[in-house]
Amino acid sequence: MKNDPYIVSAFLKAKEKENWPSDGTHPIVTISRQCGAGGGEIALRTAEILTLLSHGKQPWVVVDKDIAQRIIEAHHLPKQIARYFTEEQTMSIEEHVEGILGISVSGPTLLEKMTTTMVHLARMGHVVLVGRAANMITAKFPRAVHVRVIGSFARRVERIRELEKCSWEAAAAKIKTVDENRRRFVATCFRVKIDDVSGYDMVFNTDRISVEEAARMIAHLVSSPDFRNKEAGKLSELRHLVLG
Repeated sequence: MKNDPYIVSAFLKAKEKENWPSDGTHPIVTISRQCGAGGGEIALRTAEILTLLSHGKQPWVVVDKDIAQRIIEAHHLPKQIARYFTEEQTMSIEEHVEGILGISVSGPTLLEKMTTTMVHLARMGHVVLVGRAANMITAKFPRAVHVRVIGSFARRVERIRELEKCSWEAAAAKIKTVDENRRRFVATCFRVKIDDVSGYDMVFNTDRISVEEAARMIAHLVSSPDFRNKEAGKLSELRHLVLG
């Protein structure tokens, strides 16, 4: 499965055309990951398996960096701002945006728009949301499976080296920077620790578990009878999330 803005756009248009109920009762998956642990690959494979299990009747889509583009399209923000969401850096976003782009936009406003877009996608269901504190944003969604993907530092460095064809030092530096940015993003905006396992239903160490194994276990939980029949929850808890 290829993950690109065109697939995300087609997915949304199909849902809208079918008048798909966006009441927050459909299944979703969120994946939080350490840099280089393989979270993106697990997300893609999970969506593929869940789509196959539905015999194509309920396609699943992965939303990771593309969510930045969805924010821009939905809220008419300058395209240059997309990279700040992609890098998950919000600590000094107001200073960066105003200083570099000459645009005065507050960090909380951008965070609010990002959150609103993610909630819109989650309410439609059948999406795998990667990063952006998705497990926090969708914590009240009753049919969400929250996953954390981790791995040893050494193994993650090797993955980045193989993927980006860079030196060990460059890969190690990237991992440290990205992990710290994600940690600060979650701590600052949501007042939680990204490594707190109580926020996840499943934690996978990809030193020990393959992408295929992890994806199949996630798909099994999502498609299990108990999960499918789970009480949809009090919809009143979701009404405050309705988009404008």
